[in-house]
Amino acid sequence: MDEKKLRIIFKDVIDYLSPLQTPTEQAVYNYLLRWSYFETGKNIVQKGIRTIAKEVSMPAKGKLSKTKGLSYSTVVDATRCLQKKKHIEIHKIELKGIVYLVKLPEEIEECVKIKQKRIRSSDDTNYYTDPKKRKEIFERDKYKCHYCGQTVTVENATLDHLIPRSKDGDDSKENLVVSCFECNSIKSGKTIEEVAPKLLERLKSKSNK
Repeated sequence: MDEKKLRIIFKDVIDYLSPLQTPTEQAVYNYLLRWSYFETGKNIVQKGIRTIAKEVSMPAKGKLSKTKGLSYSTVVDATRCLQKKKHIEIHKIELKGIVYLVKLPEEIEECVKIKQKRIRSSDDTNYYTDPKKRKEIFERDKYKCHYCGQTVTVENATLDHLIPRSKDGDDSKENLVVSCFECNSIKSGKTIEEVAPKLLERLKSKSNK
């Protein structure tokens, strides 16, 4: 596989696939990807569970790290979850190891959908990066934080995604609201439902001052 194709795979894994995986699943998937496509250019790799646990853990077991690395059962759970998500397939089981078929982001339906939405959001509907369109959001929201009502300026506030990017939210006008830095840091990649208690706590603390 040529270097250009490998670069595309790497970027797609970071941008579109990793957000769909837990940290442990990322570590196991990246390990299998490294020993399949990045090593042989093929989508097949054969590894034992104990080998995966040992070799995935090696970089994290330096002198400054307190982790003991991944356990056998943790790797089993991670591979099962990756298989359920259709990020890998267990091709066959042999004495010398399990043969895994590793899926690329372009072969995973959910990744393809996220990538297509990101591409669409980078055109005229992108209100997050275009300065003129960002100003439209500030004017629409009358320069007030959507969450706490604080009056803000373009310089001391930001735009927040109602549905976070990590949860497939786009950069459309409907998905963006003005937010002060503090509320934005509280929400930080979560849905409103997930952070509602903390946002309410901030409102109470402001009203008590």
